[in-house]
Amino acid sequence: MKKYLLSFFLAPLMLKGQTTLLKTTIPFQHSDETQWITRYQKDIDYYKKLNKRLKDRSCDVLFLGSSSINMWDSIEQDFAPLKIIRRSYGGATLRDMIYNYEIIAKGYQPKQIVLYVENDLGTHKEGVNAVKCFDLFRIFVGKLKEDYPEVPLYVVSLKPSPAKAHELKDQLLVNALLEQNATLQDYTYVDITATMKDEEGILRTDIFKEDNLHLNTEGYRRWTEVLRPILVKEEE
Repeated sequence: MKKYLLSFFLAPLMLKGQTTLLKTTIPFQHSDETQWITRYQKDIDYYKKLNKRLKDRSCDVLFLGSSSINMWDSIEQDFAPLKIIRRSYGGATLRDMIYNYEIIAKGYQPKQIVLYVENDLGTHKEGVNAVKCFDLFRIFVGKLKEDYPEVPLYVVSLKPSPAKAHELKDQLLVNALLEQNATLQDYTYVDITATMKDEEGILRTDIFKEDNLHLNTEGYRRWTEVLRPILVKEEE
């Protein structure tokens, strides 16, 4: 992040035919979008090197997304005997995934694709609203369907969490839009939210790590119960 000071010294300003003199300093902040979009370049460089060494890019499932995919330490065991290729990194947004598409999503031979990303949405400085978030999903899904038109694509709903309780309304709107759009863009919407709630429909707190954002072992067990029958069924 860089801060700049924009100064006007005796600058003439024309207002309705009158000249007004401004003498002030106006501070403003400017962020380098290129720098922000490449903030996880080390992860991308790692995948770039890995792809060069990877002789066989075929897989049963290509998992794409952010930390909820990246921190899924038991993913290969949970979906065994399926062959998994994972191209994810913590903090990933659809914006930088689109920027890094050629490395993380292109040139593979998957039988199925799973997409989960939640970081575009938010009230943080780089966050976008629900409609923009949905638009970014449509762009990324469009690229996947162009490259893999016959490959089943599963778009997983944004997950609720105590850490992002303030985003719940926007998450629900994004999820509703993703569900409605599924037929139009030919993908399957997977609702992951129901399994994260108790019998009374209240979000469970025992499925998260201490940060109240990322899933623990129980959380991933519940996700596996939803996703495994879908992905393994495709292989039968």
